[in-house]
Amino acid sequence: MFKILFRSIKNCFMFWRDYFSSDNKKLFWANNSSQAYKALIVILCFALGGVLLYHGLKPVVKNGCKLVLQSETQQMLSRQEQVVSVEAEPVKLGTSLKEIKSIGLLKANKEAIIKSEISGKIKEVLFTEGSEVSKGDVLIKFEDDGQRAEVERFEAEYALKQNEFNMNKTLYQQKAGSQKTYKEAEAGMKMAKAQLSNARFQLSRTVITTPFKGKIGILKTPAHPGNVIQPNTELVYLVDNSKIKVEFLIPAKYIEDIARGQAVEITLESFPNKVFSGAVEAIDSAIDTKNHSILVKAVISNEDGILQHGMLANVTLITGEKSNVIVISDDSLDREGQHEFVWVIDDKNRAYRRKVITGSKSENGVEIIAGLQEGDKLVTSGQLRLNDGTKVKILNEATPTVLPTSDKKSASDESSKSDKK
Repeated sequence: MFKILFRSIKNCFMFWRDYFSSDNKKLFWANNSSQAYKALIVILCFALGGVLLYHGLKPVVKNGCKLVLQSETQQMLSRQEQVVSVEAEPVKLGTSLKEIKSIGLLKANKEAIIKSEISGKIKEVLFTEGSEVSKGDVLIKFEDDGQRAEVERFEAEYALKQNEFNMNKTLYQQKAGSQKTYKEAEAGMKMAKAQLSNARFQLSRTVITTPFKGKIGILKTPAHPGNVIQPNTELVYLVDNSKIKVEFLIPAKYIEDIARGQAVEITLESFPNKVFSGAVEAIDSAIDTKNHSILVKAVISNEDGILQHGMLANVTLITGEKSNVIVISDDSLDREGQHEFVWVIDDKNRAYRRKVITGSKSENGVEIIAGLQEGDKLVTSGQLRLNDGTKVKILNEATPTVLPTSDKKSASDESSKSDKK
């Protein structure tokens, strides 16, 4: 269709060009006027069709644009007028704790692996596995007949050597005996005494007692009556859990912030709703060059005995606190990549997003270094439905109590009476 229009315009142009350049214009017009009329008719038809098409589609296009504009306007108005219910609270000053997080290993206050010191046959096991024991309680006895016989033999020999020494001492003092005989008797008595002491010591090793108060573990497989035990055989495990020590690593960059006596809190997966408190007892004397950290040991009270040696714990070391700073709950923060935002409500009850800079985080909340001021009305719940400028309704905002008319009247009467008095 456009090719026909273009060809007609071209023919019309060429006709008039040739007409004005012709020497005999009348003859040229007579021979070629029909072509010019045809081209002109085509051009007029297209022009007329364009005019009719324009006037025919103009109302349709105009109405369509109006509908689009009206729908967008209505959507904008509906968004602006939409009221979103949220919870909010005024920003207040508080205290921010300076904390260092780590993972720690729980260790008993005291621990010991009870081992045999001699080779012998077990005679008795005198404890209940998993029970509490006191210091000095007898745990295991070995067969001791041979050791007792040795003690008795050396007791008799010591008594004999002691009598010989006393006799030679008397003779020497009376100038009736030689000094050599006296010294030999003295040496013999001391040797017999040493042998007796050694025999008694070997007898004492047939009885195993507890070195401290604690909880005894489960007896090892060979440690049963009648079994022959070799020296240095592990028999049972003893721990004192009255206090629990937790050892954890702190990055070396915090070494100036840590000190003995600082508060420590630990939590465990086994007791998710319970926090155990303690204090730093010791700090290692050197930094570990492999991981550039320093070992810290803290003591945790364990009066109820639920903490056990070997448990893993989440450790929070509190190194200090800052007062009069803005602290908000972590739920009030929105995060986008490395940036953090909050929603603040203005005097017209419209919410606007505001960028903030956060500081330390603790159980008290998140410290806000910049972006908020005391008294700002902060959205704490319902942020997901907000856009900049959204009208909000604060659900937890206290509403003033309106007294009935009769109560107001009685209150005013009482006030007037008191004024008269």
